[in-house]
Amino acid sequence: MNRNKLESDLVIGFIDAEWYFFIRVTKDKRFRTGWTVKSYFIMKLHKRDNELLDKIKILFNNRGKITIKGNNVYYEIHIKDEILNTIIPDFNKYLLITEKQKDFIILEKILNIVNKRDILIKKGLFNIISLKRFINKGLLFQLTKSFSEIIRMKIEEIVLREIIDYNWFERFFFGKGCFFIDIYKSNTTKLGYYVKLRVTVGKHLKDELFVHNLISIFQCGFIYKNKNYISYNVYKFKDIYYKIIPFFYKYKIEQEKFLDFKYFCEAVELINNKAHLRLDGFNKINDIKSRMNKARY
Repeated sequence: MNRNKLESDLVIGFIDAEWYFFIRVTKDKRFRTGWTVKSYFIMKLHKRDNELLDKIKILFNNRGKITIKGNNVYYEIHIKDEILNTIIPDFNKYLLITEKQKDFIILEKILNIVNKRDILIKKGLFNIISLKRFINKGLLFQLTKSFSEIIRMKIEEIVLREIIDYNWFERFFFGKGCFFIDIYKSNTTKLGYYVKLRVTVGKHLKDELFVHNLISIFQCGFIYKNKNYISYNVYKFKDIYYKIIPFFYKYKIEQEKFLDFKYFCEAVELINNKAHLRLDGFNKINDIKSRMNKARY
């Protein structure tokens, strides 16, 4: 990639949020082992963000392809040599921060096995299956059944770097964060409704340490866990007004997410001025809510 340090951190932050490293192992009689291995880098966004993926594709020297399916747009790189010679060296230079860094290291190990053509022998295939257990969601039932005799391989401890560049987090928030306006019925308010603001960043539970780190960064908020999901949440109005909003004014959000932030700030100001306690102010907030997130499309 030909880009400066700031561009690199922005792209890496976005990749930490939205990119998936994927290894597919399928039966194939053309190979001596009876199996074949393919690798993928995949990013999925709403089609409204197609322009952003075009820019990222340019930064990756136009490697891969972009396709639109329904309301989603996909950027995919699956040619092994492109991944080995372009993507992996760049990611080794600009490290990821979330658990995707571990997935990336495992992916690199698998691709090195494939590149040496060790996949053509049983030992190489078994090593790939052993490594694949630790990437993303692990092995599907078919692979678990077919390779039940494989002993789980131990992976050395991988220390993830801390968030040291807030421009990185801005791009990460673009992918995994949301601004919400929640409206509830209430028997204790004059209008019969209660307005609550919320800022959320959600990840898979394996990124628990990363999500907890957000409390240290913003000095507010709390953690919510549910099965394999974990999220960082800020509800308190003072925290949103004095900590969250100033942060995103300084490290500006780009593309469509900026519209959500802009509308969210309008609602914050209405609440700060107690306008939500009047019918006209409440209606304005309800109208703002209708223009945010998925309601806008």
